[in-house]
Amino acid sequence: MYSDERLDFTHSHLNEQEKVSEKETKIAAKITTYLRWIGSILIILSAVSFMLQGHQELQPAYRYWVGLGLTLMLCGSGFICAYLLKETKGARVFFGLATAFVFVQVSQVGAMIYGYWHGHAALQPEYEWLQFMDVNPTVIVIDLLMTVLVFGAVSYMGYSILARKYRSKLIIASVVGGLALLMPVRSGLMMACLLIGLYYWARKNELDLLGDETMRLPEGLAARALASFPLWIILGRSLLHPLGFTMAMTVSIMLTVFFIHDIKNYTQRLSILYLSQWIGTLSAIAIWASVVNEYALNQYHSGLAWLPTAAIIFALSTQVTFHGRLYRLLSSLAVVAICYYVLFEQAMNSAAVLTIAAGILLVLAGLHYQEKAPFFSGNICVMVGLLGYWEYLVNAYSTAPWLSSVGLGLVVILLASYIENKQLQIKNKSLYYFQQLKQWH
Repeated sequence: MYSDERLDFTHSHLNEQEKVSEKETKIAAKITTYLRWIGSILIILSAVSFMLQGHQELQPAYRYWVGLGLTLMLCGSGFICAYLLKETKGARVFFGLATAFVFVQVSQVGAMIYGYWHGHAALQPEYEWLQFMDVNPTVIVIDLLMTVLVFGAVSYMGYSILARKYRSKLIIASVVGGLALLMPVRSGLMMACLLIGLYYWARKNELDLLGDETMRLPEGLAARALASFPLWIILGRSLLHPLGFTMAMTVSIMLTVFFIHDIKNYTQRLSILYLSQWIGTLSAIAIWASVVNEYALNQYHSGLAWLPTAAIIFALSTQVTFHGRLYRLLSSLAVVAICYYVLFEQAMNSAAVLTIAAGILLVLAGLHYQEKAPFFSGNICVMVGLLGYWEYLVNAYSTAPWLSSVGLGLVVILLASYIENKQLQIKNKSLYYFQQLKQWH
């Protein structure tokens, strides 16, 4: 009996030690994770600080070589973690950062090519550290060849350690993004087409990769983000120049789709999704605002020009994660206010027809979603629209009062007959719809 008690004590003591050891392991893992995050942020901020403040007097070619040296240093650190320390997590971090930095190198070479191609007519940002003008063609060729070699090696190693299974697909996506970065285009319709085509390509690859659960893990997420990184470099680079109508529309559409839909492929954190939803909403509104500003629609029909904004908000209510009913409420109230303004303040000829049409659509939407706000707003629009024809009714009555009175009398008698004949059905259906309406939101 004594030996059994001693064995039980030994087992319980070992279990306690295992629990303590497991807890210490979890704490150590959290600490190392935080340290990696801090180190990565420090490296990125240091690179940005160099571009913003440090050594702006350096020639463009020298700035390129400093960045290239940083990329190679990150690769060397990754090799040290992988082969000397036998630690793969740190190696993933270093090779992931190196893959991101090599895209910056490609963008710098693209800026050199653009500056040489267009000469002094080339659009240049205000910041000197982003200007790569007057670079010798020989230097550009050397930098381009060096970038191709480094790009191939770094992307191969980076995607091998992050997502070996889809390495080829990710490298092809990166090559397409790299070629887009080298294109000597900065604005206009061609730039918009380049952005849309690259975004379509990146989104298609993204949806294909999401079919594998391993690509939803942190390593897979990092690999997917890196493959799409050239797109966001081009987008950010375009924002440094004055945006025309075409580019403004393109950027707004891309931001709307990304922050409403695609952001969910990268995170499920509610705070980020919530903030992204509002950014996407503002981007969607900016789409129509660009159209209004470009064609000066508000100069002709200032009220009616903003009616599609309400339609956009209503359409977004079916796509957003939060406050879908609030979107429909705001859209319904906006439609009522705009229709009232157009009908009575601007006195447009077609305002009554548009008001009735908008009201019918809101009523149908209220029936579909079983919500009171669009349903009653639609009824108000229909009634207000019918009031727009009141002037025509008064004119008709004054022209032929006896005929109008006869017609009204016939309608009243027929209505009374219909109510008397269908009294029970009308009562039952009215009670049924009233009970259903009480259950709506």
